[in-house]
Amino acid sequence: MAEALPDFMPEPELQLTQAHHVMQQQLMELTGVAQCVLNLQNRQFTLNARAYDMFGLDPTGPAVTLEQVEALVHSEDLANFFRAGDRSRDIQEPVHLDYRIVRPDGRLVYLHARHYTERDAQGRAVANAIMALDVTDRKRAEIALLETAERFRALTALSSDGHWASGSASAAQASVDPVAYAELVRAEKMPMAPHRKMRVLYIEDNMFNLMLFDEVMQTREDVELRIAKDGIKGFDVAKDWLPDVLVLDAHLPDTHGIELLRQIREIPGLRDTPAFMCSGDALPEHKKAAKDAGFEGYWTKPVDLDKVFVDLDQIANRSVFS
Repeated sequence: MAEALPDFMPEPELQLTQAHHVMQQQLMELTGVAQCVLNLQNRQFTLNARAYDMFGLDPTGPAVTLEQVEALVHSEDLANFFRAGDRSRDIQEPVHLDYRIVRPDGRLVYLHARHYTERDAQGRAVANAIMALDVTDRKRAEIALLETAERFRALTALSSDGHWASGSASAAQASVDPVAYAELVRAEKMPMAPHRKMRVLYIEDNMFNLMLFDEVMQTREDVELRIAKDGIKGFDVAKDWLPDVLVLDAHLPDTHGIELLRQIREIPGLRDTPAFMCSGDALPEHKKAAKDAGFEGYWTKPVDLDKVFVDLDQIANRSVFS
């Protein structure tokens, strides 16, 4: 999985790399993202607290080995896991991958992960890294819905008089899991699938918050994300792109999020666009001021990713993008 390092790495470069890892780990722990880094020089793994919890490993135990991590990957996904690591080194770009792990306690966990290789100033690989989100609940819901839909279609195909297709709910419920059937009925009442991805514009001046939000949004196949680092650039993107969702930091270098929303609302087509304030200001008066200014929701930093997904799902369910 990993290539050998040269025998010598300049000490300043190693220190910078280690400092970068520490900064990343602190950010990941705040937001529930697991990070697993293999140092190619000493062949040792560094895991953040979320990774230990996700993989079901003991943080007080011996150092985690490469073989131990690989043993957790589901046997059917192991080839893709290796291929992602190799490809991230070959193309020198992150590789996104969905796969399963089997924890030591036997629990199956679905992951959406990003594999990438960190390099020093000379382009030499210094570490292999994995950033992962636990998407087990979402994956199981998808599987249950698909299985129920298949059963429903099978019943319809077997019916010669259109009885199932005509809406005999009691008969259909008798043949499928009731919870899954309820999910199917709910899905059938939703608007049609979007003709394009949901456009989300995130305006934020903190590069690490931007990086994290970008990583998280890449787990959503229905979202197209654009970012801006100040109000002027954000306004220009909004005017030219017409986003479906606005996410605004409160304290931008050149304006406040409330004032920026007022300006964006004047752009034709964006008067009623759902907007969310994303801020570390958590006092009730801050949230009230945002609500009074027209923000639909308030995401307090560090952001609760589950809440972000719920809010985006609600917008997707009530809208059809074209």
